[in-house]
Amino acid sequence: MLKQSLLLSIVLALISIGCTSPDKDGAKKLLGSGHGISNITVLVNNLKTARNYYTDTLGFDLPKPDEFDTVYNAALATAINFADFSVLEFLSVADTTAIENKYAFVKSFLKQPEGVRMYTLSVSSADTTHAWLTTQGFKTDSVRTYRTSTKSPKGWDWDDGGPEARSVDFDSLQPPAHLPQFTQYLDLDYPEMQKEWTTWYIYGRSYQKNPNGVVGIAALKIAVPDLAKSRKEFKRMGFEELDPSPDENTVRFKLKRNQELHLVDPKLPDDQIDKFLTARGSGVYAIAFEVENLDSTTAFLKKRLPKEALVIDTLKAQVTVLQDYAYGVQLEFVEEPEAQATLAHQLMIGEALDSTATKHAASLYSKYCALCHGDNREGYAADNAPSLRSHSLLATSKSSNFLRYTIQYGRANTAMAGYIKNQGGPLEYIEIELILQWLYEQSGVDKPIEVSREPVEGDVALGAVIYSNHCKSCHGANGEGVTAPALGNPMLLATATDGFLQYAIKEGRDSSPMLPFKDKLTEKEINNVTAFLRSRASGWDKPKRDSVKLPKPEEYILNPSNNVPVFTLRNERYVSARQVYQALQDSARIVLLDARSKVAWRQLHIPGAVPVPYYEEPDAFVQHMPNDSTWIVVYCACPHAASERVVRTLKRHGFTKTAILDEGILVWSQLGYPVRNGN
Repeated sequence: MLKQSLLLSIVLALISIGCTSPDKDGAKKLLGSGHGISNITVLVNNLKTARNYYTDTLGFDLPKPDEFDTVYNAALATAINFADFSVLEFLSVADTTAIENKYAFVKSFLKQPEGVRMYTLSVSSADTTHAWLTTQGFKTDSVRTYRTSTKSPKGWDWDDGGPEARSVDFDSLQPPAHLPQFTQYLDLDYPEMQKEWTTWYIYGRSYQKNPNGVVGIAALKIAVPDLAKSRKEFKRMGFEELDPSPDENTVRFKLKRNQELHLVDPKLPDDQIDKFLTARGSGVYAIAFEVENLDSTTAFLKKRLPKEALVIDTLKAQVTVLQDYAYGVQLEFVEEPEAQATLAHQLMIGEALDSTATKHAASLYSKYCALCHGDNREGYAADNAPSLRSHSLLATSKSSNFLRYTIQYGRANTAMAGYIKNQGGPLEYIEIELILQWLYEQSGVDKPIEVSREPVEGDVALGAVIYSNHCKSCHGANGEGVTAPALGNPMLLATATDGFLQYAIKEGRDSSPMLPFKDKLTEKEINNVTAFLRSRASGWDKPKRDSVKLPKPEEYILNPSNNVPVFTLRNERYVSARQVYQALQDSARIVLLDARSKVAWRQLHIPGAVPVPYYEEPDAFVQHMPNDSTWIVVYCACPHAASERVVRTLKRHGFTKTAILDEGILVWSQLGYPVRNGN
């Protein structure tokens, strides 16, 4: 059946070649894998007053005045960030005095009434968008690379001090208000963001709460004097037209997910759109917001606004704040799509899961975990999968990444596969987090059991004897697992600290056959077994436990007299594990930096790597880095978060030959590439 489905998919794909919708093809060339609406810029005369009104009266969660940014070297700005990665930005030039000539378009804002002055759409490649628009006959400025922030990054900062974005403008000095600007943010991995969109979105909803219930932007409504002409213009740009439109005076275009652009022209002389065009000319006259519950939003606004400010349309299921009561832009509120609301409730992680999230987590467990771990988490249903009822296991895992990495990356050469999408699995990061929280709650784990992260001292040879006498009958002579989990697995030992192993031996695992050994073995003997297991982290057939020392600055460069490797980077920043492994095999000149903690480095690291914890001040090591043709490769376990931060800091200090190990140390270990561990 699977083969038939796959064959059908291939046939349909082949049939579709040559008859692809021009709109869809154009949209891909125009926007790429951009995320939709990026920024909507509202011009206001006084930023503080506007901010207070949008916060206190309209119910948006805006930063306080002392958190205002300075942009374009002169104007003040503040913004609301929504979970769908759209941003409602407020800009004031009346609060500043000096506006540089290179930002002359800001001066033109002074001549405009308050309201939306420009809007930006997200694109994954400004160059591709520029080339596409050129082929379609549009005249645009050259691609512009810029920074908006005037703040200087310091210490460990996600900002590398370089350009933040690249944009395509129809006219950067006098932007046409009805046409979009297209922006690519240089720090976003757009393809990865698309793969993990649900995770990004749900975390965004978790952190961004607006009292009025707004969760994102549904549509921008753009007033134009000639609908037929503008329709042709937007279709030529590549936007995909949607049918049906609500009336003959509206044309709808699809962006991403639920987001749309609407072109509207006057229905009657002197109607709302006609008045807008007379006063301002073409441009965004309304923003439609998605809300969690329209009734709640309506009740909220009715308490804070006069009756004449609101239009409540029960037929359209929409409530509107007229532009005179929202600084020149009409605000419309509609209830979010049912599927989106359901998804948000199913995956929302908080202090405790609600009934919807609990039910969804249970269904994910049943689908992906129960086969081996048992319907009731009792374990050992297949392949020696451990009990997930064990309070000991779950409580000692809650403050570490042990279970998280187990689910994400799996256990090589066992039945436990990696379940996260970037490992070829079916689950996004947020779904794994949901399963973990559900497991903790089902086992009654409120607080984690903290175990030491420091290495355990012990005699490896004596530990081997104890292991043979007490452990091998269940865990296998070579750690392969007989009736208990395989302890000789590189991923297990890469993610389990010495303290985690020590606790399991000492206290056992309740709800499982693993008994406590604290009354059978002395503390010293338990330490010896722990040291023995740690010595197998690089392979059961490589029993030597290394004695490692922190590298000295003169040891940072590996093979300093040899040639540098030639790397092919993904997205100009990520280098594959295969290429780095080959460089080490070739004894190439290279620097390896481990962005994790020194404890994690001692537990497991690539030979020759220098521990550079992302949270320690960078000045101590930066001065010892080579700033020539030598590649500096940084890795962590995430696999990008900590290493990304180190690389950004290096770039800010002028280092250009930097790369991030794409797969991270855990996959490196799982691939069987060399690692070291020890005291």
